[in-house]
Amino acid sequence: MGIDRRRRIASRLLTAGGSLLGAAAVFHVFAAPHLSQMLGRILEPKAYAFLEPVVSFTFLLNAVLLLPLSFSTVFSATGIRRGEPWAWWIGLVNALTVLALPCLLVWSMGLEYLRGTPLFVAGVASIAVAGLLMILSLLWAAPPRSRS
Repeated sequence: MGIDRRRRIASRLLTAGGSLLGAAAVFHVFAAPHLSQMLGRILEPKAYAFLEPVVSFTFLLNAVLLLPLSFSTVFSATGIRRGEPWAWWIGLVNALTVLALPCLLVWSMGLEYLRGTPLFVAGVASIAVAGLLMILSLLWAAPPRSRS
């Protein structure tokens, strides 16, 4: 398979990964108020008063940070299609960042937390799949190394 075809496929996979990140950002924006309501039902008032702003801020911060990650991933996909080295490096940094997210969640929260939260598991899994697709496609379509 030629390098142009590999770049085209890698570009499509990066665009898909970037789109998943954008969808995750939108999900975080819409989930923040529902999470606040859920916390209000299960926490005592003092605990709620302390935790709700922190949890809401964290969810909204994730949304705000996922948006530029999404846009720069999709933007780099167009450069990868054209074979521009800068685009490959941006895509690689973004892919490694995306792969770090599920790893950090599992490391910080532990697997036992994930057992009872199917929507959370779906979110973590979708981000992991997006990151894997991104990194594998980038490695597959890596720019040729110059001989010095």
